[in-house]
Amino acid sequence: MKQMIVSHKWIIIILCILVGIYFLWPIITEGSTTMPDSSVLAANTSDVNSINHHESNSIHANNGVVQPEQHTEGTDAIVYVTGAIQSPGLYKVASSSTIGDVIKGAGGALPYGDVESINLAETVTGGQHIHIKFNFHGNPESLLRNQKININTATVKELDSLPGIGPTMAKRIEEYRQSKGTFTSIEDIKHVKGIGDGLFKKIRDKITV
Repeated sequence: MKQMIVSHKWIIIILCILVGIYFLWPIITEGSTTMPDSSVLAANTSDVNSINHHESNSIHANNGVVQPEQHTEGTDAIVYVTGAIQSPGLYKVASSSTIGDVIKGAGGALPYGDVESINLAETVTGGQHIHIKFNFHGNPESLLRNQKININTATVKELDSLPGIGPTMAKRIEEYRQSKGTFTSIEDIKHVKGIGDGLFKKIRDKITV
């Protein structure tokens, strides 16, 4: 009987120890921390030192002042284009543009534009007036511009440029105007000696009053 009591006592003691370990184990392990690997710590320390060294050199190179990035915006220029140009008018261009760039942007020069008289490589300035002169090389201006010739105001040379109208016929037209007055319609030109229906058909789309 006495041995059974002793045996039961040891069982109770062992159970108490196990229960105590069960409840105390989380408290024991909670205070423990995992130490970082020494190689990782050394690498991180090296990176920090490298960054600090780079920043120190940058500040030293700029006398301790961080310089902001410089940014310069381009400026524009307003130029006025006239003369023998496809689309004359005001144009807003970059200040670095050349006269050649402006002429190209305005559609280019007309066939008889005298571009040789200007410097196409010249840089434009704000408010500049670019004028391209006409050079007709002695030809009638109205004909070269594909404009109709006014038979009441045209010179002998301009009338002579019409198809089928030579210098003799052009002189007759001028004399007719001087003696009979101005033409009231293009058909009236047939009153001039030598101008019939056939010749009139050749010139009717090129003349006006």
